[in-house]
Amino acid sequence: MIINTPVYSILENVSLDENNEEFTTAPSVYEPAEDTFLMLDVLELDLEQVINTRLSKNNTVVGSTTKCGPLLVVELGSGFGILTAAISMALNNTLSSIAVGSHCIAVDMNPIACRKTVMTCKHNDVEVDAIRGDLLTWMRQPEKTNANNDSNKEVYGPIDILLFNPPYVRGPEGEQAPTPRIAKIDTKDQVAHDRQLAIMADAAWLGGGPDGVDVLKRALHQAADLLSEFGVFYALMIDYNYNALVRDEMQARRDRADQNIYYDDLNNIELTTFGSTPASRPLICTRILSRNVPGERLAVYRIYRPIDFN
Repeated sequence: MIINTPVYSILENVSLDENNEEFTTAPSVYEPAEDTFLMLDVLELDLEQVINTRLSKNNTVVGSTTKCGPLLVVELGSGFGILTAAISMALNNTLSSIAVGSHCIAVDMNPIACRKTVMTCKHNDVEVDAIRGDLLTWMRQPEKTNANNDSNKEVYGPIDILLFNPPYVRGPEGEQAPTPRIAKIDTKDQVAHDRQLAIMADAAWLGGGPDGVDVLKRALHQAADLLSEFGVFYALMIDYNYNALVRDEMQARRDRADQNIYYDDLNNIELTTFGSTPASRPLICTRILSRNVPGERLAVYRIYRPIDFN
């Protein structure tokens, strides 16, 4: 599967519509970097297999709730919208062998980032719904129903593909960058208003807590409930993020007196601490691709429900 890098602009003044209306970007929008392009490489390497084996409308797993329509794709912390634009182009390419279609939603706390995402998608002729929000808190939790008089039937969420390049670095004071406080926001000056909101949202990508994994853990709790039955979550981490997940998983299982602390292969662990009913609905976290960059090693993991397809 070919994932093309979308056209995007890092100019401070950019046009959003045919009337050449411009807005000013802010430095708090995270620019595409090595981690962004590693995520693109992972999609090119892994996505076709995932769609063919888990998400395809031709999936014939008995009793499954596999969708027959476009896939719901959600990107968290979209920034410039590079991942959203790229995956939308790939899934909607009529010349592709897996042109299943997609409905893309991009989420970011920074209003300027939401505009950047819309602009990138517009430049690449793809559609996106941009939401200014906090991870997946805006999405309604799935509710259990008594469909077919089966009260025990599992209820899954709507998200087929979830993408997240989270704040993964440590920072001062436990690497949790404090959110600046602004006493008054001038809502009459739209440019100033957006700049101030962007400053307030700055901490959303500057730091992820003592292990750099606090924001990702919040996303994992939400994803465990909101992924579809065969949905996948692509998340980027660096070594100490992943080590923190393994450490906390081991401790949780010890607390429950579980016999199996983790799989023998530490690149493929089972997570049982996330979601509303974590131990009964575990997630498999598998390393797909890693890359060394100056001072750290980046890796992207595929996180999914361990469903037996045999």
